[in-house]
Amino acid sequence: MKTTYFYILLLISLLSFQSCESYLDIKPKGYVIPQTVEDFERILNDVSLTKFLSDGIEILSDDFYNPSLERDKNVDQVDYRLYAWLKDPYTTPTDYSYYSYWNMIYARIYQYNAIINGIDEAVGGSESRKKVAKARARLGRAMGYYYLVNIYSQPYNKESAKTDLGVPLIQTNSINDPIPSRGTVQETFDFIINDLNEAIVDLPSSSQSVFELNKASGYGWLARTLLIIGDFQGALNAAEEVLALNNTLVDYNTEYDIAVPSVGDPYYIPKAGHQFATIRSQPENIHAITFDYTIGMAFQYVAKETESLFSENDLRRINITPNYANLEDINDWDGTYTYMGSTSYEYNVGIATPEMYLIKAESLARLNQTSDALTTLNKLRKHRILADAYEDFQTNNSIQAIKWTLEERRRELLFKGSRWFDMRRLNQDPDFGFTAKHYLKDGSFFELEPGNPRYVLTIPETALTDGITQNP
Repeated sequence: MKTTYFYILLLISLLSFQSCESYLDIKPKGYVIPQTVEDFERILNDVSLTKFLSDGIEILSDDFYNPSLERDKNVDQVDYRLYAWLKDPYTTPTDYSYYSYWNMIYARIYQYNAIINGIDEAVGGSESRKKVAKARARLGRAMGYYYLVNIYSQPYNKESAKTDLGVPLIQTNSINDPIPSRGTVQETFDFIINDLNEAIVDLPSSSQSVFELNKASGYGWLARTLLIIGDFQGALNAAEEVLALNNTLVDYNTEYDIAVPSVGDPYYIPKAGHQFATIRSQPENIHAITFDYTIGMAFQYVAKETESLFSENDLRRINITPNYANLEDINDWDGTYTYMGSTSYEYNVGIATPEMYLIKAESLARLNQTSDALTTLNKLRKHRILADAYEDFQTNNSIQAIKWTLEERRRELLFKGSRWFDMRRLNQDPDFGFTAKHYLKDGSFFELEPGNPRYVLTIPETALTDGITQNP
C-alpha cells in the first residue's frame, strides 16, 4: 500500500493536466499520456517546475529570526518545529501536502522522468528538439535529487559517503515499478553528477526565458553540487564555464542611493529614474526558481547576527530594512530588520552570477590560490560596496580568504535558499564550524550543535518501506 501511496503523490502534478489541458489523451482513464513533443514540452514548462522548495528551508537557517514564537507554546505548529529544530517538523496531512520537501520534490522528479522516458518516442518534433527537452529534464531531475540528498541524508563526508544512506533514485514514471532502496550518499551524488554532465552536452547555449534551462544553468548546478562534496577543482571549473557564458554583475553604486531618516538607521532606495529589477529582467539571473510561496521570505525578520554582517556602506542593505512598519512613533523601533528581496515579491533562488563568483573564490582559496581568490571576491564586492568607502580585501592567508568568502555568501545569498546547505557542510569544519542559534524575543535561544541529528530532516512516515528506513 505504501508503494501505491508514494506514487499517487508523484502523480499529482501530471494529473492536474486533466482538468485544464484538452490536448492530452487519457489512456487509460486517470492517466495522462503525452504523445507529441509539444505535449512533453508543456510538461517541462509547467509552472510547478519553477518551485522546488517551501520557504521552510530558510526557517531552518540561522539567518532567520522569529520574535513571535514563545518557548513551549504551539509546539505542534510547523513554524515552531522548524525554528526549534525539532524532530518530525511535518506531522499532519496538510503539512505533508504543502510543506514536505519529500512529497514536493518527488512529484517534480516524476514529471521529469515522464519526459526522459517518453520523449524519444514522441511524434511531431525534430531529434534535436527532443534532445533539448530530454537534457532539460535530466537537469531538472538532478536539481530535485540535489535538494533531496541535501535535506534527507547526512552531510557529505568523503569517509562515510559510501555507507551513509542516500535517497531513493526513482528513474521510472510507472506506478507498477517497485521503489528502490535509499542506496548511499555517494551513489546519489554520482547519479546527480552523471545527470548533469549528460544534460550539459545537449543543453542550448541560450534560452528565451530565465526559467528555461540552458548550458550555463547546467554548469551552475554542477558547480553547486561539486562545492557541496568538496571537489573544489571541479567546482572551480564549472563556475568558470558559467562565467564564460555570463559574467554580468550589476553595480549597485549606479542603482541605489542612501536614505537617512531623522530617526533610526540609514537604508538604501533606488536612484531617481531607477527601479527594482524583476526576476525576469535581472541580468545576473541565469536560471530562476522561486519558493512555492509567492513572496518567499520578503518581510520576514533577519537575525541580528546576520544583519550585523552588513556594514553601513554595504549597498546590499537595500535588501534589509529597519522594521518601522506599523509604528506610530519611529522612536519605538526595536532595532529589528526585515527582508525585502530585490522586488519584495519575487526573487531568484536558482543560479545567478554572484553565486558563481563566490564558488570560484571559495574554490580558489581552498586550493591555496589565495591571490586569485581575492581578485574574484573583490570583483563582486566592488559592485556591492559604496564606492567612496570601498577597500580591497587583502591577505596571504587562505583560511582568512575562505572566511571572508563565506561571510560574503551570507550577505549575497541571504534568504535565497543556500544557508541551510552551507550550515550542513560547514558546521563540523575544523576551521569554520559553529553552533547555530535561533533567538526568541525574550533573549533565550534554541541551539543546533555541530553534528546534531537535526541537520537531517526526518522522512514522512507515509513514505517509509522496508527499503526506505527513517533517519535518526
